[in-house]
Amino acid sequence: MKKLNVAAVIGLVTLFAGCTSTPEFQTGPDAEVTHDGLTRLDKTVLDAVWARTDIDLSGYNKIMFEGVGVEYRAVEGAYSGRAGAGALSRSTSSQTEFQLDAATKKLFEDEIAAAFRDEMAQSSKFTIVDEPGPDVLIVRGGLLDVVSRVPPEGIGRSVIFIDRVGEATLVLDVRDSMSNAIFARAVDRRAAEQANGMTQSNRVSNKAEVRRLGRKWGRILREGVEALLGEDDA
Repeated sequence: MKKLNVAAVIGLVTLFAGCTSTPEFQTGPDAEVTHDGLTRLDKTVLDAVWARTDIDLSGYNKIMFEGVGVEYRAVEGAYSGRAGAGALSRSTSSQTEFQLDAATKKLFEDEIAAAFRDEMAQSSKFTIVDEPGPDVLIVRGGLLDVVSRVPPEGIGRSVIFIDRVGEATLVLDVRDSMSNAIFARAVDRRAAEQANGMTQSNRVSNKAEVRRLGRKWGRILREGVEALLGEDDA
């Protein structure tokens, strides 16, 4: 059976890290430990990562996804990207955050989810399943504080240049699918940035940047899971 020693447990953070420096568990009386027994790690590429230090992940070779919802920032004023009379009158030139209508929210959620799942499906070391089991890790994720940076088009403003489409905070839990025991948690806030800097905003390019963000998060998780499952026996 593949038992993970302390060094191998640190490999767990590659679920969220993917950086060249070696992540380290906090130690001592000031170490940050969550209410459910996870210890904070430093030197991770994502904003915050916690993990158990005593886990045994032998036998896991499948991943199951479970969404926990999307929360949007409450923003007053015009809808993002929506053209029409009065759009500019409801916003100001200094406004940088815009609310999303129902159709755009659905587009955002669909693109992020599809890109994330497509990236994970490229793995040859684990498979994606829809049912829990003794060999299944469940990845539970949600998006918080989603906000658009795309201003309304409005009359007389047919050309808009932006450097980022919006921002969101990803929250991930990795758990045993049978017992629901938690192994790791990560929180990361990122922007869906235009690949070439300041770029003319349109529906196609904005959709592409949202998908790029989903792929980036998915790649970090896929490479981390593959590295973890590839650990040698201790």
